[in-house]
Amino acid sequence: MGPSKIYRSIIKILLVPAVIIIFSQACTKDDFNEIDLVNREIYKLMKSLYLWYEYLPDVDPGNFDDPYEFMDYLRYKPLDRWSSVMDKEEFNQYFEEGEMIGHGMLLGEDSTGRIRICFVYRSTQAFEEGVRRSWIVEAINDVAVTRDNYSELIGPKEAGIRNKFSFINAKGEPVTLNLTKEILDITPVLHQEILSVNNKLIGYMVFQDFIDAALPEIEDAFTEFMNSNIDELIIDLRYNGGGSLSVAEYIAGWIAGTTNSDKAFIKLLYNNKHPELDTIVNVPYKENGFDLERIFFIGTNSTASASELLINGLDPLMDVSLIGENTYGKPVGMLALPFINYDYVVLPVCFRFTNANDEGDFYDGLVPDSYADDDLTKDFGDPEEKCLEATLNYIETGTPSVFHLKTTGRTYILLDRSPLNQFLKAY
Repeated sequence: MGPSKIYRSIIKILLVPAVIIIFSQACTKDDFNEIDLVNREIYKLMKSLYLWYEYLPDVDPGNFDDPYEFMDYLRYKPLDRWSSVMDKEEFNQYFEEGEMIGHGMLLGEDSTGRIRICFVYRSTQAFEEGVRRSWIVEAINDVAVTRDNYSELIGPKEAGIRNKFSFINAKGEPVTLNLTKEILDITPVLHQEILSVNNKLIGYMVFQDFIDAALPEIEDAFTEFMNSNIDELIIDLRYNGGGSLSVAEYIAGWIAGTTNSDKAFIKLLYNNKHPELDTIVNVPYKENGFDLERIFFIGTNSTASASELLINGLDPLMDVSLIGENTYGKPVGMLALPFINYDYVVLPVCFRFTNANDEGDFYDGLVPDSYADDDLTKDFGDPEEKCLEATLNYIETGTPSVFHLKTTGRTYILLDRSPLNQFLKAY
């Protein structure tokens, strides 16, 4: 089989648009069956580009029944929780088309064990019916919902599946809705508003998905903030699992571009087989960007990858404060490597990233300046929601503090184990 060809290409994928593998099809399907061919190409590229290639096991790719199982076996378990294989159609639907199939909601378990809405996309039937963050989900199809059975109750990712939801809304009233899964346009800006606190105007944006579809929504939100002459900016990334580097660059340009354009934003560092791929990404110039001296981020254990890159990358350039809890801890990036003739996209970890001060390797997450709980009992923008309350307090007093709920425990986000759920949290 001929060697895979490496081409430089400017593409908007995951954390870096530096390289794409075009898989050689020199072998015919008679030489190996499809799974053998795919597994062998995966093994070949992992030996070349994988960040931890020296720890790869000596293995026969033909011993594995599918690429998903094979990639799971190859992952360097002490550090790598992310390398995966994804269905090409599912990948393109999310990253390229900005769509998903489902109800467009994320559920979580609050500190008392109640299942609540964490967020709901604005394009959904649920949102049109009034469903909002903080609503309690009592039952799905008349079965009490728990963290263990929610995935089974909601069913597969297929348009047309109808589910009966029994909610309790923010007023404490029961609401029953029959919701149908459909192909949805993802709305990455979940919430935006301008808060007025003690004669200060504070722009507040909840941002969920680093995908191309986010760009016009970011433009609209930041333009509104700019036209209103905000004094402070809060970007809430509490459930943001990351995504495209180009979107992170775009946001950095808005935030820091007027005074920091062309300064180093992040460094992408590949393995020692490919030092030629190491890259310094600079802050892009944004003529109408903000001229703020500081910025506040809200993050949780679900804040990962490109979200952490944005926070870490801006830290040397301006006064950056993080409120919430330790972030997820993914200081590495993946390339999206699609097969030409097969329906797979391979997503191996291929580089680590640092900021301009060479700060990275935060596998335990970024540490907040002020601790606060993710308060599922309150909607976005409620000044009594603990993360936002702590942020507003920090802005006002300049003093870090701890804002915990009165009850014990912490929020638990309900996610399945699909590779796409590293990024797309809703279902």
